[in-house]
Amino acid sequence: MTDGQTLLAVFVLLYLMECLRLVPATAWMAAGTGNKGWSTLRPWMKLQLGGGSPLLLSPLPPMRAHALALPWIFAPDHDSLRVRLTDSVSTYVPWEQLALRVEENLLHLGTGCRVRLPSAALAEVWRQRLAEWQGLKPEQRRKAFLKHARASLDVKSASQSAAASAGQSRALRLLATTHFMWCFGVLSVLYHRFGDSLPVLAAAGVLLLLQFIQSWLFLRNTRKNAALIPHRRWRALGIVFLPQLTMRAFDSVNLSTDAEPPHPLAWRSLLDEKPWLEHARQFWRESRYTPGWSENAPLTPEAEALRSFFQSEGVAETDYDPPAETKLPTCPRCRAEYQSGVTSCADCGGVELRQPAT
Repeated sequence: MTDGQTLLAVFVLLYLMECLRLVPATAWMAAGTGNKGWSTLRPWMKLQLGGGSPLLLSPLPPMRAHALALPWIFAPDHDSLRVRLTDSVSTYVPWEQLALRVEENLLHLGTGCRVRLPSAALAEVWRQRLAEWQGLKPEQRRKAFLKHARASLDVKSASQSAAASAGQSRALRLLATTHFMWCFGVLSVLYHRFGDSLPVLAAAGVLLLLQFIQSWLFLRNTRKNAALIPHRRWRALGIVFLPQLTMRAFDSVNLSTDAEPPHPLAWRSLLDEKPWLEHARQFWRESRYTPGWSENAPLTPEAEALRSFFQSEGVAETDYDPPAETKLPTCPRCRAEYQSGVTSCADCGGVELRQPAT
């Protein structure tokens, strides 16, 4: 491997590292360019680092904007607070044992439980909110949660916020795509063809010029939210000299916000209908058919909020909770089929099986 090839490999590695983000394990990321056709990304929940999990942002051109969403990590139970750690793992902290403390963007809940949030500001918001819930009666907590849930499921606000963020970073993303193609395409081909020569030096000069322009665009586009981007001017200086920062400069614009992230289902107008319905079914099963569920069990606060949301959006119950197409007893949570005589699903914590329609 020549020196030039080694340098290119290092650039690729550094670029992929810049695409990595440490986010809450339950986080959802949407990637898109406008008002429609966005897709979702999820972190690698099997790897836990500092209360979060790594997520790889869309690395290939055309560069796409990203928007963050969070499901309801905290939900009140009668005697405890349910804390959602991953999609399939939750823990319960008794209200009397709740000891709230913020350390940067980590929210400590006591009893060794901590949750990573997207920002220190959001961690403080949740510290104050949970402290308020702690002093309420069970029915008051339920009402407070439902109020928060309705706000997080605002479809119009979520879609406008994502589209506005994509529009704000459009120039940065266009130049980042040009820089990516020049760095890993044009420059690589020229070096392979001419080696260490004047044409390659001229192409490297063009690359440096693109980095200067991207730095100027970054400073201009982040004037209004400068306080939300740590070390903004130092990052602009890095964009001038480090290609990986140049190609990902738009991420700071998209992901640096003090607004509370919406619920993933609030992206209904951004996502295609089929994947959105799949996500809706997943969230409904997880919130409605909790461990120990039976036919007579009342709705959990999360399920009550989701049912109200689906009704307001005109989504039929058979769309988000379709009946099993089988003649065997079925677990409504994991959809596993059982032989006759079995009454509950052990894998889902004793969820009562749904008997086939006669």
